[in-house]
Amino acid sequence: MAAFDTQDINIHEDISQSWQEMVNLISEISQIPATLIMRTYPKEIEVFISSNSPHNPYKARERERLGIGLYCESVITGKKLLLVSDASKDPLWANNPDIKLGMIAYLGLPLSWPNGDIFGTICMLDSQPNQFDNPTKQLLTRFKTVVETDLKRVYQQTLLAQENQRLSKQLHQKSFEFEQLQRKEQLEAFERTYNAGS
Repeated sequence: MAAFDTQDINIHEDISQSWQEMVNLISEISQIPATLIMRTYPKEIEVFISSNSPHNPYKARERERLGIGLYCESVITGKKLLLVSDASKDPLWANNPDIKLGMIAYLGLPLSWPNGDIFGTICMLDSQPNQFDNPTKQLLTRFKTVVETDLKRVYQQTLLAQENQRLSKQLHQKSFEFEQLQRKEQLEAFERTYNAGS
């Protein structure tokens, strides 16, 4: 079976809507301004889903180039949880672009396709210093599992569609070859009959 690029996989509208409801709920329960699902590309990262919560500066479908010190880049490259409780007081994050938007606290987890490719992150950002208590971490971890279950389903559907397409092409080729063989046999039979009658 031929490999395919997971970045070409389309996320269906019903899944996107489910994720939207999820991030809205996370922000509402935690009282944190922004909950996002980010999708990564070779040179950019996209706000794929953004919570419809007050004081959320992030808009869905906005993209930012990679390599500029975003929180999510660290999650993607490290493939593990990142917690920044106050970037304004952390020299490691002093040049983070999110600080300009007033987002100084961050909690993020990586999201992966079943083949190990990184889809992006699920994350929360706050304009106040925040240690992100255990219930909040557990909530985000739970929803990470839900998103990755959806990604697994989409991945398997894509594999199945690709396999169906391959089998359909193969069947078409076999049918064509069979028709050619039948024509050849008919022609040979006609020639034998014609030659026998001569």
